[in-house]
Amino acid sequence: MWTETVQAINVKVRVLSEFNVKSVVFKTEAGQYMLLCDNSRVFEEDLKPGEAVTLSLYDNQIRVEKGIELIGTYSQVDMIGTRYSNVFSLQLPQWSKRRSYEERLSVSVQQGMLLINRIDLEKYVAGVVQSEVFGSSNDVEFFKIQATAARTYCLANLNRHLRDGYNMCDAVHCQSYKGKCTDADILRGTFETYGDVIVDSMDHLITPAYHSNSGGMTVDAGDIWQRSVPYLQARVDSFSMDARNYLWEKHIHSDQWTAFFVSNYGSSYRSAEKQQAIRHLSQPQRMAYWVIGKDTVPTKNLRNHFKLRSSYFSVQPQEGGDSVCLSGKGYGHGVGLSQEGAIQMVRSGYGFQEILQFYYSNVHIVKYTDIIGF
Repeated sequence: MWTETVQAINVKVRVLSEFNVKSVVFKTEAGQYMLLCDNSRVFEEDLKPGEAVTLSLYDNQIRVEKGIELIGTYSQVDMIGTRYSNVFSLQLPQWSKRRSYEERLSVSVQQGMLLINRIDLEKYVAGVVQSEVFGSSNDVEFFKIQATAARTYCLANLNRHLRDGYNMCDAVHCQSYKGKCTDADILRGTFETYGDVIVDSMDHLITPAYHSNSGGMTVDAGDIWQRSVPYLQARVDSFSMDARNYLWEKHIHSDQWTAFFVSNYGSSYRSAEKQQAIRHLSQPQRMAYWVIGKDTVPTKNLRNHFKLRSSYFSVQPQEGGDSVCLSGKGYGHGVGLSQEGAIQMVRSGYGFQEILQFYYSNVHIVKYTDIIGF
């Protein structure tokens, strides 16, 4: 059976990485936790459900308090689950709610408090899927797609933060991970793809880029990241058409629009000729650059500056000349898998492997233990 051939992998994930954490409350939610401070046990009994400790940054060490009692200050604090199933929560002072996590937590000082959740790969994958899909679907087949992509991305990037003492962070720099998965269907989709990863024609793990909606045409990776990737090629994607994020529109004041070009490409953009050019930019298909005279304008720069949903849009002046209207398609960078397109393919009866092979060229699905190195 496949469950006997796939070995367990633990992942070290930096959590709360988007915050400058100076104080956090650790609370046992299920199971029990042994508290080790500088590798020494500080309580005779484990922390039971409902029991909590406060960890604070103090003089470049971790200050540990339980209620009003000061336990001490330490350089390293570890919370280790001692039951079969162990769940803890973390709460920052500015939060009214907590984030729940499974398994183990380590806390140290590294330019602030560094919190690392050491967790089984499959539990991490389920947490990523729940964080990434944002309630966009309730179909198990779609969750199998996301789980396979998330697992592949993690294993392909295990060394990304190795110098810092962990594998992945919990922000979009790696993959969004906001803690324990609570959705039964996501857990099922993760379980049904247990150990599955996406590999290219050479049996190498791919980096499975994905986004919300392609706008009807995915993008070649080389047009976005200046490096072509055989499995991330542009293709017509009719499945993304007419979905929620297929079309968008944004109005920008003419002065703001002109100021972008003036500040980046010079005062010549105040001329009538250049004004005419930048207010009538048509884009019938995805393009990485606009050529305006001798200037090459990356469309991704416009997207980032004006916080646009995609870099796939056309421009038309509005009546009166006070603003320009950007009419766009898609949501995200457009490379790889379109989530809304995948959802539509699921509804049309395609299986998760077929969908992955549609958005990623010349790939196949294997167990990661079938690859050299695992």
